Amino acid sequence: MDKFVMEDQFVKYLNSHCGFKRGEKVLVALSGGADSIALLHLFKVNGIEIFAAHCNFNLRGDESDGDEDYVRDFCKSWDIELFVKSFDTVGYSSEKGISIEMAARDLRYAWFDDLLEQHEIDWVATGHHKDDSIETFFLNLLRGTGVRGLSGIKPLTGKVIRPLLGFSRDMIEDYCQLNHLNYRTDSSNLESVYTRNKIRNEIIPLFEQINPSFKETMLMNMAHVGQVNEFLSNTVEDIKQNLVVEQDDSLLISLRHVNEFKDKKLVLFEILHPYGFNSSTVSEVVEAVEQDVSGKQFFANEYRLIKDRHNLILLPVKDEEEEKCFYISREEAEVTAPVALVIEKNLEKDNYVIEKSRFVGQFDEELIEYPLTIRKWEQGDTFRPLGMKNFKKLSDFFIDQKFSLKDKEDVWLLLSGNDIIWIMGHRTDDRYKITEKTKRVIKFTLRSKAVPW
Repeated sequence: MDKFVMEDQFVKYLNSHCGFKRGEKVLVALSGGADSIALLHLFKVNGIEIFAAHCNFNLRGDESDGDEDYVRDFCKSWDIELFVKSFDTVGYSSEKGISIEMAARDLRYAWFDDLLEQHEIDWVATGHHKDDSIETFFLNLLRGTGVRGLSGIKPLTGKVIRPLLGFSRDMIEDYCQLNHLNYRTDSSNLESVYTRNKIRNEIIPLFEQINPSFKETMLMNMAHVGQVNEFLSNTVEDIKQNLVVEQDDSLLISLRHVNEFKDKKLVLFEILHPYGFNSSTVSEVVEAVEQDVSGKQFFANEYRLIKDRHNLILLPVKDEEEEKCFYISREEAEVTAPVALVIEKNLEKDNYVIEKSRFVGQFDEELIEYPLTIRKWEQGDTFRPLGMKNFKKLSDFFIDQKFSLKDKEDVWLLLSGNDIIWIMGHRTDDRYKITEKTKRVIKFTLRSKAVPW
């Protein structure tokens, strides 16, 4: 392909598929390979304001350092501002329990996001091309991503644009040759160590032996799948209007409506997959729904799903380092965390009218021991419910009140010393109630939704 034709087609693709507008700034992900060098050059010759960012993942020893040296020299010769960052990719991979490939991806895009914000840049551009898109099809087929992953790489995702998706690897390398652009070759690309490399070096060539036009056929099929996926996504969005309700930081998926569908897995997969749930986990969810098993939990990396009586409840995974206990000193008259609580003290008992509200806790003040504690419930917790003479386990109280797993997780307890005096929003303790002997009353009023219903 003539280099001027490619430059013209590049601009057309950039404008029509990537949401780019003239005058916007672009950060080019520059590895030093043919695709990123060609991408940088195409932006430069078309007069677009660009910056470059190079990630040294320290995975190939001297070769990684050689890539860094090369892109530094290249950007200097073309007067392009370059950002470089070195990563402990292996350490991050081990810490997070993820593959090297995924670790590198997470690290680079987190850094790119920071650069966009710090330097007020509009877009990140990567050098993905047609061949990458075909390889991604096979990767997603192996991962079980469903229809969504079988249309290849999208030209625009958030702030990331991929303007070379209209070109093949061969076209890009020809462009580099025509413009006398040297580039680095990653030796690991020639080794079938990583899954993507096996697909590139072994699987695709086998298909090309059967069909020499295999890549063109694949791109055509992927375009059709993309159209099907768009139709399916629109349909799912319509279905979600009846199925899904947003509530604070959670999503409630109505089981009554889910059970109306013959293919529950298809519907639930399309809803849950964006949150990291794979096909096998969704199958387990469907099994729990059909067997009507309540209280079961399912986990993705950042989310968990609870099978409740009437809903599937989707929640972010909680931070284990989250503070467990909060304390209230004698001097405090108001609390804002973890709940909003107004405290009224030294109220004359003779003039006090007992309120019948589950959002109010009222006690004999002389019995209160400071500091008071607010915390979540723990196995083995007991209290003496108002009006009862015997102690009751909180776990039994929750069962009697038909608390779901999420309800139990959401409720907060108020303690005086080691005694639970109030399950906030539900029941106070009989030992601390106002009696004829009470002289002064302390009153706690919930000002925020700290109860499950």
